Amino acid sequence: MFNYLFNAQKILNRSRYPWIDYARGITILLVVYRHVFEGLANVGEGSGSFGALKYFNIFFFSFRMPLFFIVSGIFVGASMGRKGIGTYLKDRFQSIFYPLMVWGSIQVTLQLLFAGYANAERTPFDYVNLIIDPRKIEQFWYLNALFCVSALYAVVHWYGKAKAWQQVIIGVILFAVASYCLVNRIHLGLLNDVLFFYLFFAIGHLFSDLVLNTRYHPVLMSWKTTLMTLPVFVLVQHYFTYLNLAHQDDYYVQFQQPALFAATALLGGAFVIQVSFLLQKLNVLRFLRVIGYHSLYIYVMHLMITASLRNVLVKILGIENIPVLMVVSVTIGIILPIILYNIAERWGAWWLFTLKKPKEEPAAGKGSQVQSPQKIAVGN
Repeated sequence: MFNYLFNAQKILNRSRYPWIDYARGITILLVVYRHVFEGLANVGEGSGSFGALKYFNIFFFSFRMPLFFIVSGIFVGASMGRKGIGTYLKDRFQSIFYPLMVWGSIQVTLQLLFAGYANAERTPFDYVNLIIDPRKIEQFWYLNALFCVSALYAVVHWYGKAKAWQQVIIGVILFAVASYCLVNRIHLGLLNDVLFFYLFFAIGHLFSDLVLNTRYHPVLMSWKTTLMTLPVFVLVQHYFTYLNLAHQDDYYVQFQQPALFAATALLGGAFVIQVSFLLQKLNVLRFLRVIGYHSLYIYVMHLMITASLRNVLVKILGIENIPVLMVVSVTIGIILPIILYNIAERWGAWWLFTLKKPKEEPAAGKGSQVQSPQKIAVGN
């Protein structure tokens, strides 16, 4: 039953790039943590009243989403070289934009139907905002931005013949434009995120050989590297947290000091990737691989699940203990989407998550190293 609900055996038997699942597992845990924390802001004494919870909410804030773009950029060159631009763009549409529209529409519909219980205020026009201004629809901005960044990057790479370092220069220019808009509060809808995160995607591509070439892996997997980079990671993230807390704004650094945000995000992302390689070497905390493998499905479902759970726990059961609500909500927000996805796939409802029907995978040990495209949509 456990394997039926979590598909753990097949995931853990795969040996191709386990560090990816580790990195995505760490990152999606941090994403769910933040969204649960924000959702409990007005419950009882409020999640913001707990200093430690608030501190860690901001401490891990800078690199979560940039890391998803970096990891996707790491594989863009190999993917396009293998598939060509047409198939690459088709896969991006099927595995990123399609679930955005399906699950974004489901979330907006539920928020409209249960308006009295949702934190967000919705109108029917929010179905359109999923495409033109997805920041208004909670977490779905990311899938829209990732699809657009991937598509734009692929076109520039394929038809413009731009090399990785040239793409980084383009990314710096776009980042500067986005930063100017953020600092001056110029809202461009979807374009804000496309311009802002293109750089991180490009940097992932630039350093792809370093990450994918096995001759560099001993350095990435070493304890020495971890111990050398850990103090830098802690100090930089602490300074980032200090500035945001001092200005009582989680987005202060990102909106007012975007260059510092970029540096903080890159250092944080690099550290998480390095830790992921170390975890791969040690083969420990393997539950993170299972979580990371399902990161896309957790991402599209977790807010609906945690919001529903919050209403049950608070309004029906009368539970307002913030630490308890945090633990329960984060746990269920991670586990339940995994279970629902695996049940849906086994029942033939794969179309809820992708337009591409999954191929029958060989038994473990016979080609089990191959990852199907739809399984790596968020991180690859």
